[in-house]
Amino acid sequence: MIEPETGLVISYNFLWEREHAKGEAEGRKARPACIVVPLTSKHGDVVLFPLTTQEPGPDRIAIKVPETERRRLKLKGRGPSWIILDEGNTDRLAESFHVEPISYDPPTFSYGKLSRAFMGQVLQTLAKAIRERNTRLVKRDR
Repeated sequence: MIEPETGLVISYNFLWEREHAKGEAEGRKARPACIVVPLTSKHGDVVLFPLTTQEPGPDRIAIKVPETERRRLKLKGRGPSWIILDEGNTDRLAESFHVEPISYDPPTFSYGKLSRAFMGQVLQTLAKAIRERNTRLVKRDR
């Protein structure tokens, strides 16, 4: 299984807040998601933030993933990717049914880890969003 580590990007069935509000319980597709392990994490709880190739609107809190990071992680798609920071899922990876393999032979669940420099930017932006109460979290069922 996956050892939770801040900056690790895994394949995850992310559930958007708008889908959760409609009563949906499962993410519609597996997508890359960045793990953030909170300082107060108990029992392996983590927060996952989605990566997307769809450019976020100006009302969203997101950071464009540098092309070097995208290539190193071998993310799908030819265009840019963004990490969305105003919306996340909370989960306990050891018990989660929402983690999906990237490949099956051998079973691989992680794309790799984002660089410390880029994660520094991500965490600064995330901290500001949390202070300003601009982050919505969906707690996933296990």
